[in-house]
Amino acid sequence: MEKFVEAGKIRSLGLSNWYVKELKEFLPQVSITPALVQNEIHPYYQENDVIPYIQSLGIVVQGWYPLGGRGHTAELLGDTVISEIAKAHGVSSAQIILRWNLQKGVVVIPGSSNPDHIRENTRLYDFSLTDGEMARINALDRGEKHDWY
Repeated sequence: MEKFVEAGKIRSLGLSNWYVKELKEFLPQVSITPALVQNEIHPYYQENDVIPYIQSLGIVVQGWYPLGGRGHTAELLGDTVISEIAKAHGVSSAQIILRWNLQKGVVVIPGSSNPDHIRENTRLYDFSLTDGEMARINALDRGEKHDWY
């Protein structure tokens, strides 16, 4: 892949599903630092050791399944803590979860084919979560990975 970058065929490299141990072993072997690492990240699987490590290397972290993923979205969106915070801000639970990611410095690209959901997912900049609200969501971490790759 580095040869394709050097040849101008691609602009940057990214990785998916890489963690601290794997990155520490892999990065010394390459000459081009990946621009992005995308991992499963949501309130029930937060990657709190991985995110700061990747960010400390100047690499962007992107969360896939930010709303919990197949078969888990309804549970996450209906979580009492997330629902209470959403009600306090007058926004949806999805917006709370996406905003929580953004405030952690995690890029999120939620998938949707519903035009209303797509519009809603872009309305994340008119509110901020307090430190207390961030802490409440952070306390939801179960280490519960919803997909295995």
